[in-house]
Amino acid sequence: KESIMNNLNKAQTPILISTGAKETRVPVDQSYILERSLTYLGVPVKLLLFPDEGHAFSNNPWHGKIKVREELKWLAQYDHLSSLGTEDLL
Repeated sequence: KESIMNNLNKAQTPILISTGAKETRVPVDQSYILERSLTYLGVPVKLLLFPDEGHAFSNNPWHGKIKVREELKWLAQYDHLSSLGTEDLL
Protein backbone atom coordinates (compact mmCIF):
# COMPACT_ATOMS: atom_id res chain seq x y z
CA LYS A 1 0.00 0.00 0.00
CA GLU A 2 1.00 3.60 -0.56
CA SER A 3 1.93 5.38 2.62
CA ILE A 4 2.89 8.98 3.13
CA MET A 5 5.64 7.69 5.40
CA ASN A 6 7.28 6.05 2.36
CA ASN A 7 7.27 9.34 0.45
CA LEU A 8 8.04 11.97 3.09
CA ASN A 9 11.07 13.19 1.17
CA LYS A 10 8.66 14.41 -1.55
CA ALA A 11 6.36 16.29 0.84
CA GLN A 12 6.16 20.05 0.25
CA THR A 13 2.50 20.88 0.68
CA PRO A 14 1.47 22.17 4.13
CA ILE A 15 -0.37 19.39 5.95
CA LEU A 16 -3.08 19.69 8.61
CA ILE A 17 -3.62 16.45 10.53
CA SER A 18 -6.94 16.10 12.38
CA THR A 19 -7.45 13.00 14.46
CA GLY A 20 -9.31 11.69 17.45
CA ALA A 21 -7.47 10.32 20.45
CA LYS A 22 -9.57 7.15 20.14
CA GLU A 23 -9.00 6.74 16.39
CA THR A 24 -8.83 3.06 15.40
CA ARG A 25 -8.33 3.23 11.61
CA VAL A 26 -5.08 5.17 11.82
CA PRO A 27 -3.32 4.80 15.17
CA VAL A 28 -2.72 8.13 16.89
CA ASP A 29 0.97 7.26 17.22
CA GLN A 30 1.25 7.43 13.42
CA SER A 31 -0.15 10.96 13.45
CA TYR A 32 2.46 12.00 16.01
CA ILE A 33 5.25 10.37 13.98
CA LEU A 34 4.03 12.06 10.79
CA GLU A 35 3.84 15.46 12.49
CA ARG A 36 7.35 15.17 13.96
CA SER A 37 8.80 13.89 10.68
CA LEU A 38 7.30 16.70 8.61
CA THR A 39 8.48 19.26 11.16
CA TYR A 40 12.00 17.83 10.91
CA LEU A 41 11.83 18.13 7.10
CA GLY A 42 10.65 21.75 7.31
CA VAL A 43 7.18 21.08 5.90
CA PRO A 44 4.47 23.25 7.48
CA VAL A 45 2.34 20.91 9.60
CA LYS A 46 -0.18 21.15 12.41
CA LEU A 47 -1.65 18.30 14.44
CA LEU A 48 -5.14 18.68 15.89
CA LEU A 49 -5.89 15.96 18.43
CA PHE A 50 -9.43 15.71 19.78
CA PRO A 51 -9.93 13.87 23.08
CA ASP A 52 -12.52 11.09 23.29
CA GLU A 53 -13.09 11.14 19.52
CA GLY A 54 -12.81 8.30 17.05
CA HIS A 55 -12.76 8.45 13.27
CA ALA A 56 -16.18 10.10 12.86
CA PHE A 57 -15.84 12.95 15.40
CA SER A 58 -19.32 12.10 16.69
CA ASN A 59 -18.86 12.25 20.48
CA ASN A 60 -18.82 16.02 20.87
CA PRO A 61 -20.49 18.28 18.28
CA TRP A 62 -18.12 21.12 19.15
CA HIS A 63 -15.13 19.07 18.02
CA GLY A 64 -16.52 18.92 14.48
CA LYS A 65 -17.09 22.68 14.48
CA ILE A 66 -13.59 23.35 15.81
CA LYS A 67 -12.15 20.99 13.19
CA VAL A 68 -13.89 22.84 10.34
CA ARG A 69 -12.88 26.24 11.76
CA GLU A 70 -9.23 25.15 11.95
CA GLU A 71 -9.39 23.72 8.41
CA LEU A 72 -10.69 27.03 7.08
CA LYS A 73 -7.98 28.94 8.91
CA TRP A 74 -5.35 26.54 7.51
CA LEU A 75 -6.65 27.01 3.96
CA ALA A 76 -6.72 30.78 4.43
CA GLN A 77 -3.08 30.64 5.49
CA TYR A 78 -1.81 28.34 2.74
CA ASP A 79 -4.30 28.38 -0.13
CA HIS A 80 -5.83 30.81 -2.62
CA LEU A 81 -8.44 31.68 0.03
CA SER A 82 -5.84 33.78 1.84
CA SER A 83 -6.91 36.81 -0.18
CA LEU A 84 -10.34 36.66 1.50
CA GLY A 85 -9.09 37.01 5.05
CA THR A 86 -9.97 34.63 7.86
CA GLU A 87 -12.76 36.84 9.20
CA ASP A 88 -14.67 36.33 5.92
CA LEU A 89 -14.59 32.56 6.40
CA LEU A 90 -15.82 32.31 9.98
